[in-house]
Parts: sequence; C-alpha cells; structure tokens
Amino acid sequence: MTEKITVIVPVYNVEDYLDKCLDSVIKQTYKNIEIIVVNDGSTDNSGEICQEYAQKDNRITYVEQENGGLSDARNAGLERMTGSYVTFVDSDDWIEQDYVEVLYNKLTEYQADVSVGNYYSYNEDEGMYYFHINGDSYYEKVFDNVSIFENLYESQEMKSFALISAWGKLYKASLFDYIRFDKGKLGEDGYMNQKLYLLVQKVIYINQGLYAYRQRSGSITKTWTEKWMHALVDAMSERITLLANMGYPLEKHLAVYRQMLEVSLANAQASGLSNTATYKEFEIKKRLLNQLTVQESSEKKAIVLAANYAYVDQVLTTIKSICYHNRLIRFYLINSDFPNEWIKQLNKRLEKFDSEIINCRVTSEQISRYKTDISYTVFLRYFIADFVQEDKALYLDCDLLVTKNLDDLFATDLQDYPLASVRDFGGRAYFGQEIFNAGVLLVNNAFWKKENMTQKLIDLSNEWHDKVEQADQSILNMLFEHKWLELDFDYNHIVIHKQFTDYQLPEGQDYPAIIHYLSHRKPWKDLAAQTYRDVWWYYHGLEWTELSQNHYLHPLQKSHIYPVKESFTCLIYTASDRIEQIETLIQSLPDIQFKIAARVMVSDRLAQMTVYPNVTIFNGIHYLLDVDNELVETSQVLLDINHGEKTEEILNQFAILGKPILSFENTKSYEAGQKVYTVDQVQAMIEKLREVEDRDGV
Repeated sequence: MTEKITVIVPVYNVEDYLDKCLDSVIKQTYKNIEIIVVNDGSTDNSGEICQEYAQKDNRITYVEQENGGLSDARNAGLERMTGSYVTFVDSDDWIEQDYVEVLYNKLTEYQADVSVGNYYSYNEDEGMYYFHINGDSYYEKVFDNVSIFENLYESQEMKSFALISAWGKLYKASLFDYIRFDKGKLGEDGYMNQKLYLLVQKVIYINQGLYAYRQRSGSITKTWTEKWMHALVDAMSERITLLANMGYPLEKHLAVYRQMLEVSLANAQASGLSNTATYKEFEIKKRLLNQLTVQESSEKKAIVLAANYAYVDQVLTTIKSICYHNRLIRFYLINSDFPNEWIKQLNKRLEKFDSEIINCRVTSEQISRYKTDISYTVFLRYFIADFVQEDKALYLDCDLLVTKNLDDLFATDLQDYPLASVRDFGGRAYFGQEIFNAGVLLVNNAFWKKENMTQKLIDLSNEWHDKVEQADQSILNMLFEHKWLELDFDYNHIVIHKQFTDYQLPEGQDYPAIIHYLSHRKPWKDLAAQTYRDVWWYYHGLEWTELSQNHYLHPLQKSHIYPVKESFTCLIYTASDRIEQIETLIQSLPDIQFKIAARVMVSDRLAQMTVYPNVTIFNGIHYLLDVDNELVETSQVLLDINHGEKTEEILNQFAILGKPILSFENTKSYEAGQKVYTVDQVQAMIEKLREVEDRDGV
C-alpha cells in the first residue's frame, strides 16, 4: 500500500449525515490516503464538523469555498489532489471499510484504468436498506472503451447506475489531466464519465456492494422541471454525438435515447409542462428519431450461409462471431433440412441485434434435377440470386469466423464485377493459376439476377463436374475468370495458406477480420493443429447475453480472449509417444498447461493424454511454421523429456530466448543448456517447475 489515493468528499448542508460519511472514510483498511473535504458554501454546521475531523486526522485537507454546486466542489478537490488514484464519496453516503483496498487491488490486478464497485441503497423515508447483491451473484468483468458503453444500460443488479455515477469507483488520477465535471448541469456524473470512458483501455467491474447510497427525502429529483427534462436527455444526446464522431456503433444508444425522450415527455405531461418549448422540442426529436429507425430497419445487410443440419454447431458459431461485431444483419440460410423451430428460436435471439434469419429451403427435388458429383451443401451457394432480395450479399462458408465489423467490406464498390473475393494463394502453388477462394464472396446480386447466374452455374456444373479438381470453386472460377474484384487477404485469411504469402495483419490488429479454417484441420476436432484454434472456441463458448454486452467495432483483441492472464505453459515437442514421467508431471501440476506437439500423427497412446484438462495435443503440424512459432512464443518452459528423435530448432529457439529447458538423463540427446535430472528426481523437476511458475508466471 505505497501508492497514495485521494478521496474527494464534496460537502453541502449535510450536518446530519457527515459524521457517518467521514468516519467510514478515515477507517479504511487502506491507510495511504489523502482526504480532501470541500465545503461548498454550507449554511449549517457542516463546515465546523469538517474542521473538527481535519484536526483529528492529518490526512484530511479542508477546503472552503462559495457555493458553486456539486461539480464545482469536486473540481476543487481535483485541483488539490496529489494521489496516483482518486475516488469520490458523496457526503450523505458512506463506504465499506475495505472500499478503497478492494478497488485498488482489482485495479492493479487487472492493470485497469478504472475499477468500479456496485452499491446498496438506504431509503431514508422508509428506513429500509435495499441489497441487490448476494454471495451467489459475485463476479468480476473486464470492459474496454467500447464495451463499457454497451453496459451503461444494463439494469441487472443495478449495474448501469454503478457504472455511470461518479462515486463508487477508483480512477487513475491521470485521467483527469484534461477532464473536469461540467458546472451548472444536472446529471453531471453522466457527462463526465462518458468522456472519461473514451480515454480508458480497460475497466474492471466488481459486482460487490462497496458503497452505501442514501436516498434522501426532499431530493431535487422529486420535482420534474424543464431543467430535469434536459438533464435526462441532453447527456444522452452528447454521448451519441461523441460516439458517432469516434465511429462507435449507435443502435443501442439510439434506442435508449428514444426511451429517455418518451420518459421525459410522459413526466412532463404529468407535471403540466406539455405547452413548454422543451416539450415541443422533444416531441420533434422523437418523431425524427422514429423516422430514422424505420429507414434503417429496411437497410439490413445480407449475409448468406449454406449448410446442412449436421453442421449446426459450426453455423451457430459463425453467426455468433458476426453478431459480436455487427448489427442490422439479414441472414439467409440456404439449406434442405434445418428444422423450422430452430429458425424461430434463433430469430428470437437475433432480435436483440436488430437482425433476423430467413429459412431458404432447397428441396431434394430441386437438387436432384442436376447431374453433378458436387456435394449438395456447396452446391447451395448457386441459389443466392433465387433467395436474396438485396442488390449486394456476402456469402460466407460456415468453417470461418468474423472478428470485426464488416461495414467497410459491405461498402466495397463492386462496379460492374459479378463478385469480389480473395485470391487463393494455394491456387498458384498447386494449380499454377490465379484463382479466388469461394469461401467468402461479396456478390453483386443485382447482376446475378439480371444475368441468371444460378442457371449458368448449374449448366456449367453439369458439363464439367467430373473434370474439375476443386468442385464448386473450380466452377465459379471458370464462370467468372478475369471478372472478379480482388479483396484484401484480411477478409478471407486462409490459415493453411499463410505459407504462400508474406501478408501482415493491419497495424494494431490481433486477428484477421475473417479467419477461414480450410482443409481437414478444423478447430472443433479433438486434437489441435490449427492456428487461431482458440479464437473459434472463444466464439463457440460465448453466451448470447455476452454477445449483446460486448459489441465491438474494432477487431477482436487477445485481451478479450485472455482478459487477465494465460496459463503457465510447458511445451513438449516430440516424434515419439514415449515421454518420460509425463503422467506424473501432469497429475502433480494441475494448474500448469502441458502442450504436446508432434509434426507427425500421434498415436492413440499419446492422444489419450487429452483426458487431463491441462493437456493439449498438437497433431501432425509438419510445415505449419506459424503453429511452431506460436507454441514457442506462448510457452514458458520446454520439457526435453521425450525419447527418440529431437527437434533441434525448437531446442535452439528456447535456448536463444533464455527460457528454461528441463530434461532427464535418459532423454537428453542434444546439448541446448538443459537442466538435467535423473529419472528418480521427478519430484525435483516438479518443484523446479513450481519455482519457475511462481517467478515467471504470466
């Protein structure tokens, strides 16, 4: 507890409550605090009480000024703070004894800019406490400067109020270098925090009641006035302007803005304010907003998927990844066997994303009319023009993921091209020709309809299906040869083709915009041999409620998948299934992850190790240099404990990086600076791994 924390307490006519407030502050378990008490022109005994406390505790700085309002008092405290962090406590409220300590510990643990605690209420009129948190509902959640705005409207467990208020949170003091509370505005907390949240990288929310909020009788909020009408609506209007200028998604914010206009108008009408200028102004704003909503609802972007029901898990994962980053999507699912009940249930979920899915049923009779060896599931994309109404549509395979907003892709000017796609670098390597990959197609659907592309594709398939090497992809390339617009590789990052290109991700982007898991190396299979496998499982495991809470415009970041830290990892690179003492190590170190990698196919004996939750098997990764690099980068220790042939380049990489290499006498066959143990010293190796984990744990 070496870092100083500033506690700012604005005071105005609270003589009946001030003792309880200040007692709760000076009794904090975190002792290195400065307490700045600002008497904002009180006319009761509040000033005298503050001075008495300042005489008893030298950590208290007493400031007296003419009445300027709550914002002015808080700003006066900010001008005088010397702490590295700052928190605000209203003078009629109080805080738990560990309030500062908990917020500080979580802020530093997560390396966040702001830590936010929840609260409980005391209703003075009723003499009742209202608790909305219990032990079962405790959780911690990390937000960035986009997702935080999406959670300002979550009423569950009163989280929205906790996030927007000035009190109940600990800020890095540096955030206030250029930000102050707006003077003379009601609802000043909202104005300040929405500006501040744009500056942060990370916010940690703790669902624990650390702050006691007092609801007093005679509050100014009891009286509805034109000023309060503006207080409710104007902060939201400013927020939308700020977010629009920053390029943030606005759908949820516009919906809340509309709701606030409706509440404000209803309260104004009940208070006899329906003839005021403010009331008429808000009526016009509501009308214009409703017109905008109607217009936007007809401008959904079309995304086409094609699959059979056996692929339902992959279809859902692809849709989840799209909804995580996008709104206003009209999905067209071309299929022959998806149950209608599944479509109905999914539509209920998609409503929250201003999206929908349309069941585009192709019958067996339709398919059987055509003489082709092509699997009917890939054949389905031929029917895009038959089902899709929009002039432009994005076709996506269901063995891919979307990791960012697709508005820029949809904005692509197709000119007179029938489609836009990404060059398949494997086409040049394997077939000696420039072709596009058919897994991602931005389709000029108006052109397809006009030129009857469905029939042309079918006719060409009937003629060439038994003479082409890549089935439907060959057919599409034959029909559109030299007639397609090339897209950036980022929009169809074919994982196995990284070896054919020097493509680099855009600066600051952790993952490709669209990851395409081509070939038999699928991430949902038992054994791992795929770059970005963890990305697929991240989207697969997301709950639909999490999707609505975490709507990002920017690409997926590693901090989203690993919000705090990754597990400490040991790597075993082997060409044999004989690994000395492996089960003893795995069982003795359940908190350590063991990655076992083989460039060849592994035996059932080795694959059986996946029964342990701390084991991942990388199977047959020959030529996958990106996997090699990722394994070396993410592993902290190399275990040279396999019998048989060694992978010298992996040993050398660990040696160059200065990462520990541990070995047994009977397994070491190549010198790379290993620390060597006898076989009966396995316990010593276990203790060494624990030591390294404690020292270098990630």
